[in-house]
Amino acid sequence: MLNPGEIYRKSLEIIYNSLGIDDSKENRIKARAVHATGDLDVFKTIVFKNDPLNNGINALRLNRFIVTDVNMVMSGITRYNRKVCLINDDDVLLKSKMTGLSRSYLSIKKAASIYKDAIYVIGDAPTALMSLIEEVKKGLRPSLVIATPVGFVSALESKIDLLSCEIPLITNISRKGGSPMAAALMNGIIGELHA
Repeated sequence: MLNPGEIYRKSLEIIYNSLGIDDSKENRIKARAVHATGDLDVFKTIVFKNDPLNNGINALRLNRFIVTDVNMVMSGITRYNRKVCLINDDDVLLKSKMTGLSRSYLSIKKAASIYKDAIYVIGDAPTALMSLIEEVKKGLRPSLVIATPVGFVSALESKIDLLSCEIPLITNISRKGGSPMAAALMNGIIGELHA
């Protein structure tokens, strides 16, 4: 029986051979997303803009926070401790009840007022990405945005809107995505820091 390390190595070998890709940094990170989703097709949908790898690695070296839209993304990010998710903060819960706005939307608004140069990793909620884009358009400058929200309502549209922002970013132009994919992309950058 194969151990976990051997399974992971064998999985990556299958991914690399199936896609016919080399071992560049960008491909290593995209391959992690393919592995996390079990979907070879996502490789072609992933977009890198404004040097996200170097900007992400530099932000990690500077000990910048990682802000996530949901706890699942935060839990999936390993080998880095300065990470936060505000979705269950009392004021976010209360404001969501009072306004009817989603907690993920409101938590990103709150985070943007505190963590101005953080890395933002959004893997679940299109409303979180829409909130972040609004803040970027008002002047927020994250060190990096990784955005792979999933779904049929506003997921693809929000990712397309993100591409108009002049910030370092990684996204996937598809309705597919999700928390495992976002965490895998972030873990890929963390892995490059430790390489």
